Amino acid sequence: MRRTCRRAVRFILLAAACCLIVVSAGVATGVAADKRPVLLVHGMAWDVDIPKPVWGSLEKDAEGREQWTGMVGFLENQGWSYGGTLKAGRGTLEMPACLDPNGATVEPRDARLFVLEFSAAANTDGLAHKGLELAEAVRQLCRFTGARKVDVVVHSAGGLAARTYLQGALPGVPYRGDVDRLVTIATPHLGAAVASQVGDLLGTRATSLKHDAPLIVRLNTDLDLPDEVRFASIVVRGFSADVRGKGDAYKERIDARFVARLPVDYREGGDQLVHVLSQNLRLAPCAARYEEASGLPIQYALARVDDPSRGPGGRRVHGAAPLDEGVQQLVAEFLTENSSPWKPCDFDKFAEWLDRQARLHAVGLIEWETLRQHRASEVREVDLARFQLVKQEGQVRSYEFDGEATSVPRAMPLRRQKTHGRGTLHIEFDRFGRVVGAEATIKE
Repeated sequence: MRRTCRRAVRFILLAAACCLIVVSAGVATGVAADKRPVLLVHGMAWDVDIPKPVWGSLEKDAEGREQWTGMVGFLENQGWSYGGTLKAGRGTLEMPACLDPNGATVEPRDARLFVLEFSAAANTDGLAHKGLELAEAVRQLCRFTGARKVDVVVHSAGGLAARTYLQGALPGVPYRGDVDRLVTIATPHLGAAVASQVGDLLGTRATSLKHDAPLIVRLNTDLDLPDEVRFASIVVRGFSADVRGKGDAYKERIDARFVARLPVDYREGGDQLVHVLSQNLRLAPCAARYEEASGLPIQYALARVDDPSRGPGGRRVHGAAPLDEGVQQLVAEFLTENSSPWKPCDFDKFAEWLDRQARLHAVGLIEWETLRQHRASEVREVDLARFQLVKQEGQVRSYEFDGEATSVPRAMPLRRQKTHGRGTLHIEFDRFGRVVGAEATIKE
């Protein structure tokens, strides 16, 4: 029996990532003193007066007990106990004075999960102001918890704010070596085209994100990434809810030959706000220098997030990404100590990780074939009836797939149409399990 691919992919992603976490670190519950503190950092606030719950919210369960939803709730279940929110708007970032412990599940000094909330001034300013507050939050968190380093998980422009600190772009604030890894979710590493459209309306907070903004150019071409930090990019896509086009604004700074070999999901489209090319830090010029100097890969993984804009609230795919279970699982895998993403990959041991990424690309092929046949349509779902590994030769895994997409004409959204797609997909992985090449044959 066929099942809706978005649900099927999510189930497989949850199962596979849980398996990886168990293999690499065991199942953790409660306070885990051996875990580094994790700092969750939001991006640009479109409305500074009405903040949205980027990382989750406190809700009551059936028995009236408060519990966290979203990323906070998910990571708590994996052993990172929540200690509160660092609020820069209180006039200081010195802990514990700046800490709002509302919703904390343990004593803050014993916690391993915190949220940073930028001040109103930083929210309405450019990247440097946010970077200064993030740098101080990291310093205070290390002092407060006694940890030598922290892990930073960022959404959207929060990733660029983190990079201003890590790459020494902040005047008078050198990088102190206190971050172990940076995980970015839908971050516009190469800038955001939409910033050019809304810059006059939102001011510096938007214009600082333009692809040709001086700081963006410096971060990607002139300044080095610290070679002791591990980096991972989660590249977010929606079903036909993305930025169409070839991403020409970014191509002058990326390795065209490297990009040309990637699956179409990494080359075209996006999450309604940020193009996939810009979300992948590995494509920035500084990435190649980092990999040569450190011997470590800049990891990247694909995530498909349901388009919530048709439901209540009108939230976009970009904003909904941190609340998506698939994204949360990827974050947990990248945070798990001794996990595989930065080590040579045992293809047999981590076959589920490899096949999960390949399956997402098979779904993408059917989606793009549907849009080729019905150019003025929107894909609502893809049913992947069959997906099977048929051959492995070296680092290339070959799959056969068969599925059907449901789409609607944009001019007549009540009319549903079906498009069948089947074919063969050859995915090349590198020794770190990253997708580095793809060839496909698809039949109607």
